[in-house]
Amino acid sequence: MSICTRKRDLVYLLFFVIHVPIILLIDTVPLLPPILQTNLSHQLREFYITTYRDKFFEDPPIWFTVFIWMELLYHLPLSIWATRGLLEGHPLVPVHLLVFGIQAFITTLTSLVVMWSWTDRSAAEKQQLTMLYAPYLALGGFMALDMVFRLRDKLMPKSKRE
Repeated sequence: MSICTRKRDLVYLLFFVIHVPIILLIDTVPLLPPILQTNLSHQLREFYITTYRDKFFEDPPIWFTVFIWMELLYHLPLSIWATRGLLEGHPLVPVHLLVFGIQAFITTLTSLVVMWSWTDRSAAEKQQLTMLYAPYLALGGFMALDMVFRLRDKLMPKSKRE
């Protein structure tokens, strides 16, 4: 079945295609070896920090650095795999996207809760950052629920669910 007929999968595919460059060009730049860091990535990251005043990127707490490592070691390879897996309708897509969705939801929720506790940022600045983070929260939660129902439908015949 074509990806064009699977609307939710098409949304997930577009997300992963966009997510890979964001991971490599902004989020994980400080963790990458210098040979993989480009002027463009430094400029984009600096623009992001200057524009949004995101403390997680200015001086990340250790737990946020762990989240960025998860993004590099888990999100990046999974995003690359998911792009192909979604295009091909791979049977393991629901399992992998369930894990991804839960992890993205929890890490983003944690970040938002801490962000709203900042006392040195205005409500307007926190709202602006929330507009950047919230789509990851929403998509992660929606993706996880979608995959739970897909797996339920595959693993439990309808007669056993009633």
